[in-house]
Amino acid sequence: MIKCFLSHSSKDKDYVRAVASGLRKETRIFDEQTFEKGMSPAEEIIRGLDDTSLFVLFLSDAALESEWVKEEIKLAKNKVDGGDIQRIYPIIIDDKIDYTDERIPQWMKADFNIQPIKKTKVTIRKINARLREIAFKTHPTLKERQRIYVGRNDKTTNVEQRFDDFDKPTPIVFAASGLNSIGRKSFIKNALTKSSVIRESYEFPVIQMEQTDSIEDFILKIDDLGLADIGEIRDLMTTSISDKVEVAVQLIESIIEEKERILIEDKGSIIQPDSSVVSWYIDIIDRINSHEHLTFCIASKFRGNKSFTNRNPEYYFEEIPELNIHERRGLLKRYAQFKGLELERDDLKFFSDLLSGYPEQVLFAVDSIYDNSLYAVKKNSHLIREYADDKARVIIESFHDDDKKLSFLYFLSKFEFISYEFLFSLVNEQEFYPLTQNFINLSICDQLGVNNDYIRINQVIKDYISRSKFGTSQEYDQALNEHIKKFISEYSDDNRDLSEYIFSIQEAIKSGQDIDNRILVPSYFVKTIKSLYEKGGSANYREAIKLADRVLDNSQYMHESIINHIMFMKCQSLARLHDREFFNVVRFIKEPESSFLHGFYFRIVRQRARAIDSYKRVLLKRPNDYRAKSELVLLYLQNDEYELALGLAKDVYERQKNNPINANNYINCLFYKDKVNIEVGIIDEILDKLKSNPAQRSQEIYCSAKAKALAKFDNRIEEAFDLIEQGILDFPDIKYPVLTLCDLSIQYKKLDKLEYAIERLENTDSPKSQTYGSFIRYKAIYLTLTNRYEEAVQLCKNELSELTSYELSQFFEKLKQYQR
Repeated sequence: MIKCFLSHSSKDKDYVRAVASGLRKETRIFDEQTFEKGMSPAEEIIRGLDDTSLFVLFLSDAALESEWVKEEIKLAKNKVDGGDIQRIYPIIIDDKIDYTDERIPQWMKADFNIQPIKKTKVTIRKINARLREIAFKTHPTLKERQRIYVGRNDKTTNVEQRFDDFDKPTPIVFAASGLNSIGRKSFIKNALTKSSVIRESYEFPVIQMEQTDSIEDFILKIDDLGLADIGEIRDLMTTSISDKVEVAVQLIESIIEEKERILIEDKGSIIQPDSSVVSWYIDIIDRINSHEHLTFCIASKFRGNKSFTNRNPEYYFEEIPELNIHERRGLLKRYAQFKGLELERDDLKFFSDLLSGYPEQVLFAVDSIYDNSLYAVKKNSHLIREYADDKARVIIESFHDDDKKLSFLYFLSKFEFISYEFLFSLVNEQEFYPLTQNFINLSICDQLGVNNDYIRINQVIKDYISRSKFGTSQEYDQALNEHIKKFISEYSDDNRDLSEYIFSIQEAIKSGQDIDNRILVPSYFVKTIKSLYEKGGSANYREAIKLADRVLDNSQYMHESIINHIMFMKCQSLARLHDREFFNVVRFIKEPESSFLHGFYFRIVRQRARAIDSYKRVLLKRPNDYRAKSELVLLYLQNDEYELALGLAKDVYERQKNNPINANNYINCLFYKDKVNIEVGIIDEILDKLKSNPAQRSQEIYCSAKAKALAKFDNRIEEAFDLIEQGILDFPDIKYPVLTLCDLSIQYKKLDKLEYAIERLENTDSPKSQTYGSFIRYKAIYLTLTNRYEEAVQLCKNELSELTSYELSQFFEKLKQYQR
């Protein structure tokens, strides 16, 4: 075991104790924690140095006067000369001395760059880096594993050339963009190592910025790294943007002094969806430009605008594509060799043909072979292919028989990120720490912070759990509720745990508790409003509007991007409530978002022609806006315009095949084509994807789609009815299986089943429901089939007010076809 000896004066105990607490317990030799009681100090020091690889010397006035420290230095020097200790690492921790102090041995001055480090978290990082270097030297396989990086040679060359270009200023910001799991962070580290910007052993301090985060979150997360100390940060809710920029600059300049670089996992907060850089970040970089120090590396979800970097050479952007076929094969071969697998040429070709360009998919394939067997993985090779399509679903299904892991995973997904300290105040550390490490090893979770203080779930998996609406157990819910009550009643800014603060504040806002504005940050409102909106229901929509109004009262202190997020969600909530206040609010939204929201409102109130026109305006400005395309598919289906819907539905489905809504819309378009013109393989593909997705929405859609397929393609009519009727029992709160029963009953003239479906809808539908128009149509058809055509006509005139007179007359002509 590689260990470090912490040599210090007893007068510096508090500082060294704080450093020791940030090092892994099994790596540190620290007198009060590792020396045995009753033993002679001299014996213990000698024994400690015998076990030491790294001798860390905390230099202070008191240390240089300490006889014990002098003795430890002498012993350490002898052991280094004899090859028993690999490295001495002196650190100045006292303002009273510097490297010229006469009491520092001359050999130490000659051999080492002795620098002051005052912040404990910086000291911890530096010691960990030295330990990592020794580990690489002692265990070459560790270094070999980290060096397994294949491909992107041209991109890496670009980076080397850019950092060697003395005609341009040093980049302050280096951003790599690309898809999740495509290898952006690995590329950044590899390229900067090859460019000699960082050492191979360097580990970045990491923060994560969500799309709804703004400058306030940036300040809190940078401050939480502990690399700078500018005093207490408060009142961000009521501080001007320019003053917030000043606070951020103070923090960052302290970090630059320490020669650190921050890695930002950016989900759209800094480099925004339209490729622009958010203005508050530009203001910060403008202020630190003169330092000419690469300060920020960004793994960005969105591609940065290259023309922006031409005008602003302090920014450097690269896009990271998928691995090409040769790069995939190279990584597969090298990683298999590293794992000690002897794969034949045919095996390598078999697996390389399954790969789609994600580095993690290659590692998953090799690890699967290593953990199981070549035969077993070949037999289930579809899992490798599906890994790229929906890595989250494959992983969650692997815990299907382990309720403990599954429920803990759902629990972790409630948090953007969570510190180990906060986590283990909620659950038992001895029981759950091994699970967190298992999740990290499986790449289900990763760690954030200077010293990996925080754990968070991979965003792909977190999104999947959120979409699937998997809940947590009562035990977890109770622990969280009790914590939140205690947190709000006892809150103070002392030793704030950022993950605890973020989660507890958001949950307190949801529950309507009164919270002092001084401890709030606007993005917490955004996340809470979004959560309420996604829950649905009139009460939640009204609460979302109330929260939006509260935070907009302080809009003069907020960045435009946050205001836009809040206004957009307020408009959506007003539309859901059919509230005409929507039109007063939407005037403040820019195009094409304004047209999208108009389309949304008109679809909700069932004014389909106006909704279609609005979404078409969006596509004129943004031809690849898949949100607008998806909405148009729904509208065309409701209008029975299946040919218009088909092309759009196919386009949206192929972009994201594992989204059950996309699958449902596409398969419904296909069902209205003649059997001879439908490729059955596509139907089977969609049904397989729906069936394998455990989310309730997907299973309910599968039930309806499978019933329709049984009837249409296999002529198994009774089996189709049995399946959909079982689906109605399995999903009693969802109307869509009942609507499918209406469709099948009309198509196959099952009046008793149609009557049953109409009765169920009669008891559950309301005029504000999105399915109300369909219900009225089905009821009108039922009335016509039972010789009550005039009653059906009157029902439509009364209830289908959204239809024009022409649309009504068309529907009445269709009704006549059902008259006996």
